Amino acid sequence: MGSKVWKKFEQSDGFRRLKLKFKQIVGKEPNLKIDIQLNTQKYPSWTVVADLINENDIVYSIGICDDIAFDLEIIEQENVQLFAFDPTPYSVDWINKQTLPSEFQFFPWAVSDKNGTFFFYPRVKKNGKTSDIMYTFHKQEEQRDDGINVDAFTLESIAKKLGHQKIDVLKMDIEGAEYDVLENMLSTSMRPKLLLIEFHHRFKGIGKDKTIHIVRFLREEGYLVVDISATGREICFVHKKAIPN
Repeated sequence: MGSKVWKKFEQSDGFRRLKLKFKQIVGKEPNLKIDIQLNTQKYPSWTVVADLINENDIVYSIGICDDIAFDLEIIEQENVQLFAFDPTPYSVDWINKQTLPSEFQFFPWAVSDKNGTFFFYPRVKKNGKTSDIMYTFHKQEEQRDDGINVDAFTLESIAKKLGHQKIDVLKMDIEGAEYDVLENMLSTSMRPKLLLIEFHHRFKGIGKDKTIHIVRFLREEGYLVVDISATGREICFVHKKAIPN
């Protein structure tokens, strides 16, 4: 099998689901289940319940790097107002070079479980080298100390700063900080009707139990799992109050 063919096979959903099943059997990945079957729509890298999204809904897209395919698609298809957040220098520079629709607004902020200025560490890649693009709040043994200081705010504080009474859709890929952010959100009255979360339990120092715990907590607070990606890491939740009777 040629390298290009093999790479395409490796990236297929079928192969990824087989790989996920093996990792679940050996205990490396949580064995999570879908709670409810709803009509879903696949946008780039994320699955949404499009029937629950309304025109001018407020969408927060947290952690974008240089990939806004989902953001542009949901704006085009659903006519929403999207607010993107990423404090990393690479992302800020990249965004400043793009031509973006008026519905897309960008802020160079991190999202955390508390407000303040915090240190971001360069993320360690699979090959053991540290990234010049991706950063995380969580330091690993291999990480350098030459990171960056970033301004960070809670979801509640950001919504207040931007004059939003609610967040309708929350998409989050924040390199392991999602657990603290979600726990902080659940301590408030804020309940987005859709959550699109990438979990990073594969990172050293986190582990699958943290994902199992936060999914259980989300379920207790009324969220239902609608879709789990082929890798098992991207999960779409819907709050039960948003589902029509």
